[in-house]
Amino acid sequence: MGRGVRSRVFPTLPRGTVVLPVDAYLLTGLAMCAVLLVALAGTAYLAVFFNRRAKDDLTAAFTPLAKRMDGSFELDNAEIRGAYQNYPVFARMANATEGPGRVFQVDVLDAAGGDLWQYTSNPPTKREPERTVEFEGDDEIRQIVKPAIETESRRFLDPDIERFRVEYLPREGVVRLVRAMRSRRDIPDAGTLASELDMLTGIAGRNRAWVESRNGGEVRA
Repeated sequence: MGRGVRSRVFPTLPRGTVVLPVDAYLLTGLAMCAVLLVALAGTAYLAVFFNRRAKDDLTAAFTPLAKRMDGSFELDNAEIRGAYQNYPVFARMANATEGPGRVFQVDVLDAAGGDLWQYTSNPPTKREPERTVEFEGDDEIRQIVKPAIETESRRFLDPDIERFRVEYLPREGVVRLVRAMRSRRDIPDAGTLASELDMLTGIAGRNRAWVESRNGGEVRA
């Protein structure tokens, strides 16, 4: 035979086989769905991994603090409860009330029924080259607590770098220290916490004496 057009040979399908046409767009869509499922599974795994790692980190940070406070902690609430120098005390991570970010709060539970006061220290900024201090409350209690805060806070922080707040909440009967957290690992160590509690319990005692003097020796604990 001479050279001619070669015939193409196709595989023979079993009798009765039904061949359906497949749209190229359908195949592409199925492939994208498969990729999406794999990505979602990977994301879920990473979320579980990092959540477990975050809890491990928090456990490692909170364990010595709970020991120093002779108490215990809850990871879900990121809170430690205990006692220090016969005062009920609490320490927790919380959302900042004055903007985005997280703060670390330390509370000393004492007398209720006084008047609200708040001490806020602001570090220097471009607009304010000098450190500023704001005090909201009665001038008499300002003269009592401000010198103690100015002196004792320097044992565990630098007011020229860090903004912090000390306040008395009369309804709760709480003297509180609030410090901004630069990261989720920015948690004080046991020694720093002890210095913070030393300052707060001292201020609580001064505040209680002031409340009693104003209320004729009566105070609600």
